[in-house]
Amino acid sequence: MENFTKRKWLTNQTGIYLLILCVVLMLTIFQDYLHSYFNGYSFYFSESLLFNVFWVALLPFVFLLRSLFRNVKKFRSIASKFLKSVLFVLLGTLVHMILFSGLVNLISFLFYEHTFTFVENLSYTLSQDFYKYILIYGLIAAWIFKKESKSTQAYSWPEKILINSGRKTEAILLDSVFYFSSATPYLEIHLEGKKLLYQKTMKALLEELNPEIFVKIHKSSIVNLQKVKSITSRLNGDYDVFLNNGAALRLSRTYVSGFKAIFEKTTTA
Repeated sequence: MENFTKRKWLTNQTGIYLLILCVVLMLTIFQDYLHSYFNGYSFYFSESLLFNVFWVALLPFVFLLRSLFRNVKKFRSIASKFLKSVLFVLLGTLVHMILFSGLVNLISFLFYEHTFTFVENLSYTLSQDFYKYILIYGLIAAWIFKKESKSTQAYSWPEKILINSGRKTEAILLDSVFYFSSATPYLEIHLEGKKLLYQKTMKALLEELNPEIFVKIHKSSIVNLQKVKSITSRLNGDYDVFLNNGAALRLSRTYVSGFKAIFEKTTTA
């Protein structure tokens, strides 16, 4: 039932995208016709279609751009939804115009008597279609980031994890965990006065934990920010992280900026 619902949702969203695409394509061709009519020159449907056909690539390009903002760390780490939206619109508009200019140049070279140069195409799309790019990508960005914001707020992070040891299964409250460390092929869960082995990879575990509480500070350790007492610089780019139970962990320079951003936000909340 769940898979059916997901497929139905995807079909509905694709249909909405295609509907928007068809409307934009028709309006753009109609605009070309009106422009030619009022300025007294001939209207050629094939050329108008050529200069507007790249809107067909809007759907896959939007999915690619959305994936970029979800999976690339630099984009994903941007906290401001407004800044994300602006970058999405600018990047989408810029790349779309460049690819459009190159595609029209290639198609006209292969199939048309007259070849439209890259510079001609770029100049045309800047003068005729720039506002459409901004409008379309602006609406898409608003929809995407609003939806992702709602889904993030609605998600409830787990409060405990289950540890299997033989025939025994033990529930461990995440609030009681000080940190996780690598103990290949296992992970060690460090609690008050004891350690437990956990059959999970560091990467898989990190995806299940609340990123506002559990932060990776080294390639072999994840710390609970609620258990951090203080941090001290080693003066070489690395830091020492001191926990409430007296443990001291190394904060690698690779993870310093990400750790500090979340740690400072947590301590000032």
